[in-house]
Amino acid sequence: MKLIEFLKNIEKIDEESVLYVKRIDDQFSRESEVTILHLTEEELEWKTFEVTEKKCPGFVYFMEVFLIKEFMEDITNKEYPTVEKKCERLIHYVEFDA
Repeated sequence: MKLIEFLKNIEKIDEESVLYVKRIDDQFSRESEVTILHLTEEELEWKTFEVTEKKCPGFVYFMEVFLIKEFMEDITNKEYPTVEKKCERLIHYVEFDA
């Protein structure tokens, strides 16, 4: 699944999940592949690089799904009218503000 597809279907994704994304040319993109992990209590204590090494090599931690849902609810449709614009804003947030 691509990041843009994930955002289009976010209401169907379990809030307890964590999103890991594969960078394209060292950057996140709406076309980046994603993997959605349901981590155990023990795995939640691991460092993010340990999770990626063991469960999804080639991916990097992006954000918890419940935080992505909150973020998407907080940005306005007027300012970000399309899911593509919202995706770009989310990527900017993850890379520079989170």
